[in-house]
Amino acid sequence: MKKFLILTISLLTGVLMLYGTTFEELYNENLYKSSSYAQAKLGLESAQVDMNKIDNFFMPYLGLSFDTIKLGTTGPTSVAGLVFGGLGETEGYKLSFNVNFLEVWGASVALSFPFTFNVKDEWNIETPESEDINIRLSRDLTKLDRVERLNTEASYYDALSKYYFVQTNIFIDTVEDIFNRHYNEKMIELSQKELEILQNKYQASTDEDVKKNIEKQILSAQKTLEGLKSSNASLEYFEYSEELYNQTKNIVKNLINSNQNYSKNINERLDLKSLKLKEEASNIQKNFWFIPYIPFKNVNLSFSPFKEENKWSIGIGFELTILDKGERQLVSNNMKSNFAMLTYDESLKKVEETVRSLETNNKMLNYDLNINQIDLDNALDEYNKNVDLYNKGYITREDLELSEISLKRAQLTKENTENSLLLNELRIRQQYYVDIWGDKN
Repeated sequence: MKKFLILTISLLTGVLMLYGTTFEELYNENLYKSSSYAQAKLGLESAQVDMNKIDNFFMPYLGLSFDTIKLGTTGPTSVAGLVFGGLGETEGYKLSFNVNFLEVWGASVALSFPFTFNVKDEWNIETPESEDINIRLSRDLTKLDRVERLNTEASYYDALSKYYFVQTNIFIDTVEDIFNRHYNEKMIELSQKELEILQNKYQASTDEDVKKNIEKQILSAQKTLEGLKSSNASLEYFEYSEELYNQTKNIVKNLINSNQNYSKNINERLDLKSLKLKEEASNIQKNFWFIPYIPFKNVNLSFSPFKEENKWSIGIGFELTILDKGERQLVSNNMKSNFAMLTYDESLKKVEETVRSLETNNKMLNYDLNINQIDLDNALDEYNKNVDLYNKGYITREDLELSEISLKRAQLTKENTENSLLLNELRIRQQYYVDIWGDKN
């Protein structure tokens, strides 16, 4: 909604572009050709699926499993999977519908419906006897439910953080490209005009010393022009216009003005929330460092409600590793480590340094802006003096035009610093996850 209002205001205050590229179009073009955006989007979708699993304990899954029934010397036996040929005559196939309909506290509850396909004499399907229907509860003993939940939430916040930063980085980069393109185009135009004036002056001059001085100015102007063209080459991927520049600047100004009062609590950052949750999970995990060594991996409880006898059965998965190459110790040491706490402290320090650097840059740019204003005032005074001298016939038309170019350069330099300040303000807000642009999700 905020993005729509800002765009509406910008379009009303600016000139509507009927045929040229709009900022929204250019942003979307840069967004959808970015591999980082595609990866961040897929990462967020995956994290949302995982979050749904822990938020909604009723998560029905329907699965099919096949067993082959073979007739051996001792009677029918069941072989897992679809088996063709081999020892024994194929009696049929057993098809089981398995419905996992509940997951809570790390345990899953499932319902099984086994059907039998007989293929020996005539094809027919035997529906399951009521006593073959059973409910199973299974629990992976190597997983800690609370740790799993915390890590899933942490992954979600991390994915959301990456998705936000990818979108806002592309937004800020697009704005910066437009600002730089505007500056380069204007400076190239002025440099070409300056070069043309200097070449005319050189041709008209008869004094060798004056010509040498003008030649030096021509070489300097050519050097500046080549540098500007080189800098502009990478920015020529989009169609530039004054309307695009004005629209972009209005959007940025409105965004900054509408986001003056935002929370500056660094601990509310999504990436730091993620690391804090990982730290909490790590602290719980430390107390269960022995899990890799236990031989009991899972437990299964089966209940057949329609059986008259033996309705209950319990199975415990047993797997004892006597000798390994250190894998269990490595997993155990990882569970006992304090990596999560160290990562959080390092990330917090890095964020604080980034914010401090951006705030310092803001101060530097404001100093530059004041300096630019002084330079602009001096250039304006110089130009006004030259206008007076030209009117009195003391300087040529070319000298006045060169003075005008110097004035326009001073104006452009100040405007460029103002744009740099706007970009820096956006980057500061980005550090606090202000809703600058893109999907809020």
